Parts: sequence; C-alpha cells; structure tokens
Amino acid sequence: MKILETGPSPRGWSRLQSVLECPQKYAYTYEFGENGYKNCRIYTESAALIKGTLMHLALAHYYSHQQAKQEGTTCDLAAPKTAVELSAIQHGPNWEQHIETIQDCFDAYLAHWREDNFKVIAVEQLAYVKIDGHLLTGRFDLVIEDSEGSVWIIDHKTTSRLSSSQRKYYGVSGQLIGYQYIGQQMFGDKFAGLLLNQVQHKPPCKFARVPLPPAPNLMAKFPQIVVDAEERIEHLQSTRPDKTSWPMAANELSCYSRYGACKFLETCRWGAGHEPDNN
Repeated sequence: MKILETGPSPRGWSRLQSVLECPQKYAYTYEFGENGYKNCRIYTESAALIKGTLMHLALAHYYSHQQAKQEGTTCDLAAPKTAVELSAIQHGPNWEQHIETIQDCFDAYLAHWREDNFKVIAVEQLAYVKIDGHLLTGRFDLVIEDSEGSVWIIDHKTTSRLSSSQRKYYGVSGQLIGYQYIGQQMFGDKFAGLLLNQVQHKPPCKFARVPLPPAPNLMAKFPQIVVDAEERIEHLQSTRPDKTSWPMAANELSCYSRYGACKFLETCRWGAGHEPDNN
C-alpha cells in the first residue's frame, strides 16, 4: 500500500530560519552536499517529533481520500491508520511505541470534526513564489474552500497539551507568515488566511482550529526578511570558503530546542573532525 511522501520543500523557510538562527548550523546542513555534514552525533528523535510526524501522515491520508471522494475519483493511498502503522514499522521501535496513541487520537479527531463540510482543494501542496529573484517554496498541509467560497491554508500542529499561548508562538513563525504571503499571491482575493489545526494527542485528546494571530508588520516586512537571509548566505559563501568556520550562535536557546539538542552540538563543541565517539 502506498504511503504519502511528505517532508520539507526544496527551498522552504527552514533553510532561511537556519541561517538566521546560526549560520554555522546552516553551513553544516546545506553546504556539505545532499545530506549535509555527516560526521555529527545523531540524537534520538524526540517523542514529540515522532508523534507529530505520524499525526500529520494520518491527516494527509485522510484528507487525500476525502478529496478523491469529493471529486469522484479514487485514491491509491493506504487508509490513514494503516499508513501510521506502516510508517512507524519502517522507522523502528522508537516509532512503533506511538502507533496506538496516534491511531486513537485520529479516531477522536474524526469524531470531533464530524460536521466538517468544506471542500478539499489540495493536500501536501508544494507552492512557489519569487521574492526579489529569490525562490521561496512551501508545502501546505491542507488547502480548503469554505461554504462562502473563501480559500484557507490549514497547518496541522500537534502537542501534548493544547493552550492558547501556542497561537501567539506560531503567530510569529516565519514559516507560517510565509505561507500567508504565498497564499495571497496564489489565491488573491479568495484567500482568507491560515488556520492552525491544533491537535492534543495526549488523552483526553483536544482539538481547536483558530486563525493565525495577525502580525501586519511582520507580513509587510517578510519579503525583506527573505532577501536579508538570502544575501547573508550569498555573502558567507563568497567570503568564507571554509564551511566549518561560519559564524556560530553559541546560544543555549539556539543549540537546544523543544525537540532536543542540535545534531551539530558536539561538532561545534569539539571542532569539525574532532567529535567524540558517538557510541
């Protein structure tokens, strides 16, 4: 059975965010070939990241089937809960232990939103826009049209505890501000905005859909943010041929995130080629 291939878009916000956070992290990730700098400690993937990935997969498969049903076509993707199981098995024991949790959460999601009647426009849609000659891409989790003909981009966000503070957090996300910017270019006057599809996977499961909080100044300055990041990359590429000597953030907030340590942490601590044994 077929499983939907998701993942980052080719020139998405993550690469720009990386250079804005820590140019050295950007270099190790993007300047050493297809898979980045290889000699780094690989930390165990966090449970939060695994659960989020599996829930995204379940929702992508569900809405793909819904779109096919609405359009009178067939969908060759595995059923959502089957996709979760197959994907987790492919990744191994650290993923398999979360199968039941995500499948149960998915069932609760369907029960909660059983009155949905919107039209599915696209699932995992790859989108493109050019800003001052720089290509920016995005991958929309879901694009819908409501009963009034307005188009919304929906971004799935999973968490162990749903709270209103998360909406403020995501309201300044360059990725989501960028999605709104791209949405305006793609859909024009029909575009209504971006909805956060919040999913609490920890029982009792909770759900909410809310518009991204307004950030008019960030929206207005977003094109310049993109240009500034791209120009910094170009400047470092031309002035720092040694990719292991790009500027480092050296900041505990950059070196550690809610998903754990940066995978290049030991490389930065000890120096490229001098990392301690990963075993």
